[in-house]
Amino acid sequence: MDARLIQASGANVYTGCELLVKGTLESNVSLITGYPGSPIAEVFDVLEHNASLFRENGIVAQMANNEALSVARLNGAQMANLRAVAFMKSVGFHVATDALAISNLAGTTGGAVVVVGDDPGSGSTQVPADSRYLARHVYTPVLEPSTFQEIKDWLSAAFEISVESNLFVTYLVTVNQADGGGDVLLRPNRYPEINAKTQLTLDTELIDASNRVVLPPDSTRIGIETLKERLPNAVKAARKHKLNRIYYAHDSSTHEFGFVSSGVAYTYLQHALHELGLEGKIPILKFGLTHPIDDEIVREFAMRVREICVIEENRPLLENEVKSSLSQLYQNGEIDLFVQVWGKQFPDGLEGIPEMVGLNPSVIMQKLIPLLRTRYLMKLKIDDGVLLQEEERIKQANSHEVEIPGRTPTFCPGCPHRD
Repeated sequence: MDARLIQASGANVYTGCELLVKGTLESNVSLITGYPGSPIAEVFDVLEHNASLFRENGIVAQMANNEALSVARLNGAQMANLRAVAFMKSVGFHVATDALAISNLAGTTGGAVVVVGDDPGSGSTQVPADSRYLARHVYTPVLEPSTFQEIKDWLSAAFEISVESNLFVTYLVTVNQADGGGDVLLRPNRYPEINAKTQLTLDTELIDASNRVVLPPDSTRIGIETLKERLPNAVKAARKHKLNRIYYAHDSSTHEFGFVSSGVAYTYLQHALHELGLEGKIPILKFGLTHPIDDEIVREFAMRVREICVIEENRPLLENEVKSSLSQLYQNGEIDLFVQVWGKQFPDGLEGIPEMVGLNPSVIMQKLIPLLRTRYLMKLKIDDGVLLQEEERIKQANSHEVEIPGRTPTFCPGCPHRD
């Protein structure tokens, strides 16, 4: 058994996948399931290597036959007021969405979380991954942790949001978060009262079939109608946990410019601003709950900045939701001025944040430097010498030719692409 998984205080170093397991142990989870695939395959290695820990505490940690069946098990756990989590990669999330759409309408009791590992650069995935769209399609709230501390700690918040909103929660991490690692502060594990050793016998006559069984037309219609109440409850729960925050808006004055970001893209942005000597000098609205979007904090941020730049990986989903929120706020008279929003396209014909191949701090700097120089150099009192220095460093790095031996992709056993 890895002693780090039972460490109750202090700090230690973990990979992202190890933090996902530690986060479940700190969150009173009874069932851990799912199906392996990059970038969350290591989760199942950690479960196997520490099987005795889960057996001793009655936690069922089992791989499912596929992703859809893992979500079905989460649905079953909600009939007994249990906390349950399923892990899968982005492609597997496609497999799971049929079961997730039905289970989500049925709702939760103890809390259900689906952890999805995205691969924005398609380094180990057949198709570009952006699970945010699928999560919205099936009406699940979406949490996107940024730091390694958040990857572990926000799992507990995800379960509480699941219960308070009566919805399954999609919990998104990316390759760099899952495969990377860092040091985090630890809390004691919380083990479930109802478990494999202390079992509960369900009285099926007491299960409310009108809620748990989703069949057309009435159950489906009622489920969809209740989303009008359930999704706003997710926003209220996120406010309670302070998952969405505004940073570096130090006074009540209006700033020329501000960023909106979430997930790992936020850490890339912070790194880039640090390199450019701008850390802490430009306001940032950081979303932890990216769906449903919190119009209240968007309004608060819009009243502090004149222009917004959205930094996100993949397609402009968050950018479009911010634009939609601002447009509605402006039409309702809740903000006085229309706030310009940039992201995948920058003003003055400049290239914006790319949609493909993922992000890193260097890519963000390459795109931000021309924008900062042409539009905000004087307004923000930016040192152009620092911008020139970073441009030269990036240029030198890009000029290196590195020859790496080719490697044939290896697919999962049973995958039809394997041969």
